[in-house]
Amino acid sequence: MDKAKTSGKLKKFSRTSKKMVLTRLDTSDARFKDAKTIKPILIEALMEDDLETFKDVLIAHLRSLPKTELASKTNLGRQTLYDLIDDSKEFNPTLSTLGSILKAIAA
Repeated sequence: MDKAKTSGKLKKFSRTSKKMVLTRLDTSDARFKDAKTIKPILIEALMEDDLETFKDVLIAHLRSLPKTELASKTNLGRQTLYDLIDDSKEFNPTLSTLGSILKAIAA
């Protein structure tokens, strides 16, 4: 299986207390596995209406997690999760799907 393609764009996230720069969304990076790191980034992206960063960070987080475990936490099917991270498909989750994923991240 080929390695997932990552965008060459640099992603930045800044907070008042510290600055964190996410370089090329590499899903092997341990920061994407940690929900405590991901939560403030997703919240900040939503508050700043930066949906592209929200989407990229969420997809990188989903790619870094075991899909079977995530499917059981979210009560979603594994195929739904795979469809969300598939580059060939449009990223357009329903509100209930997105809510289930965010609730699992927040827990």
